[in-house]
Amino acid sequence: MHFFTERLKIRLGRTGPLAIATLTLLASLSALAAEAGTELLPRCGGPFQLCGYVEKGSGVERIPQQFEVAKAFSEGLAAVRIEGRYGFIDATGKVVIEARFQNAGFFTGEYAEIRMDNASGIINRSGELVVSPQFRRIIPFVGDAFIAQLFLNEQRQASSGNERLGAITDPVALSSYNDSGLFHAKKGWLSDQNLRFSIFDKPERGLIWAGTKDENYSDIWGLMRADGTWQVTPRYHHVQQLMESRAIVESMPDYSLPPQQRWEALRRGAVDRDGELVVPLKFAQLSYWRGGYGRALEGKQFNSDGTQNEVREGIVRADGTFLADRYFDKVEISDDGKLPRGRIGKTWYSIEPNGRLIPDQLDVKTVAECPGGLTIVQRGETVEFRRPGDSQPIGPFENTYFRMTDCPGPFSARHDGKWFIVLEDGTVLGGKNGFENLYSFRGNHTAVKVEGKWGIIDRSGAFTVKPGFAKLRPDREGIFVVEEGKDSQWIDAYGKRVEKPARDRLTPEPTLSCEGGLRFFEKAGLWGLQDSNGKTVIEPKFRALSCFKQGVTWATAPDDKAWCPISPDGRRRAAMACREEYYPPGPSHSRPEKFSEIPYESSVLWNRAWLDYQAGKRDKLPEWIPWR
Repeated sequence: MHFFTERLKIRLGRTGPLAIATLTLLASLSALAAEAGTELLPRCGGPFQLCGYVEKGSGVERIPQQFEVAKAFSEGLAAVRIEGRYGFIDATGKVVIEARFQNAGFFTGEYAEIRMDNASGIINRSGELVVSPQFRRIIPFVGDAFIAQLFLNEQRQASSGNERLGAITDPVALSSYNDSGLFHAKKGWLSDQNLRFSIFDKPERGLIWAGTKDENYSDIWGLMRADGTWQVTPRYHHVQQLMESRAIVESMPDYSLPPQQRWEALRRGAVDRDGELVVPLKFAQLSYWRGGYGRALEGKQFNSDGTQNEVREGIVRADGTFLADRYFDKVEISDDGKLPRGRIGKTWYSIEPNGRLIPDQLDVKTVAECPGGLTIVQRGETVEFRRPGDSQPIGPFENTYFRMTDCPGPFSARHDGKWFIVLEDGTVLGGKNGFENLYSFRGNHTAVKVEGKWGIIDRSGAFTVKPGFAKLRPDREGIFVVEEGKDSQWIDAYGKRVEKPARDRLTPEPTLSCEGGLRFFEKAGLWGLQDSNGKTVIEPKFRALSCFKQGVTWATAPDDKAWCPISPDGRRRAAMACREEYYPPGPSHSRPEKFSEIPYESSVLWNRAWLDYQAGKRDKLPEWIPWR
């Protein structure tokens, strides 16, 4: 019996007729949901982090968590991973294309990209190979045309076979790949293979941005048809996806000008759905199209060195003319039917289609309504707080982008360069003069800065520690760090010296438990996993191993020289390749602390240090070191 079917039956309580009947009922319910057009979304969980599908909105499970990976449905099918291989299921959860691929993308029309032997090919809805695996990527476009990229040099041998496979609607899957071309299932190459692509419109329209390099090695883009011919020959330095009725384009650089002037001379306009230039190339910056209008800038928002400028903003009609015939200090354009807005000085105006300025329709806009009754209202460039049943506003304060997720408070609010604290009941701390700086409350106390010195206040606004420290910050609830040069000391909320907390406030508390309930345990220096009842799930025979993710744990035994995927039954997942290194996800732009000059050994020692810390045998976690 298949492992996942067994797991589902065990979850249902028996492996006899009742379990089979329940399985049949679930399949019937899934079929009815599919017929009704219910959207199914992947959801993963449990001790092995397996995936199934739930109804969007209700969250009701329709396909049980039984797959290692579950991708989104497209064209009625979804790619799933079973025992290390990908296949496709329908909306009832039935496997309709056998799981035999290293990876699988999404169906676009009749086709989907798959990987076999570390190369990409194309299958149809019957699972038959239409284009044999021979490409680094091949992405369905429209009809029998595909965006394809050949391997360069030894790329195929170096390819993992598990790299992310996206669809035509995924911009990353297109713009990230150079040296590509249009390929036809029967005719072969339709274009040169020195192109890269970017989305223009819906794939079924058969138009796509195609770019290469000119003689100065600058990007140059045109609009290509699905047969490989040009709808618009390459002529633009920068292009964007069609938004509503327009797509932003940018002129080519003028190489007769010095570099700085060349940058400043670039101009933007917009093309229509057929690629015809309908908004002239006359704007220093044109950034998006929304609600029937584009947003233009009077000058460059950023200089060539990356520094930012303060520039005025304008609203552009579909024919390229200015709404209200002017630039504003700031504009806002919405796609919800409301009029566009422009700010002159501190006053906002709504703008009618004929360009006439009228009083701002959003003069009073509710930003957040907290469950406790406190309401935050935006009025122009300022915000006000209002207590339940109290029409008297509290404020005004600067609009520092308060959100519903900030509820219930307290809120940090600024006015005339000074900071105040608005509590959940609307009480304002800070008196008449406010604070020069502050931290958010942690419990009943926080640190504030007055006349260049830091102190501690409680929720009444009274100082429990008078301002006297050059540097003071909260560490954890009720404990603060006083920094004096290279030395630090810890005090409580009343200024009494306390011992340094055992761990830094940003360091998670140690735990040997995994998401889903499994727990690491050690025996004779080797590690395994057990369930919440203490029953062994993975025998303790590994130098290090990970929590289960996507139905496998990555583990390495004493005689191994690689990390290999281990299934829930403790066996090596043969369909998946081992890897030289394994680390849990870490902070971006960081690398793991080095424990050895040998990459494999360093990764083993790093993970063992992590396990030792969780077990209380090591004082600090192994580090993630930021890239300099």
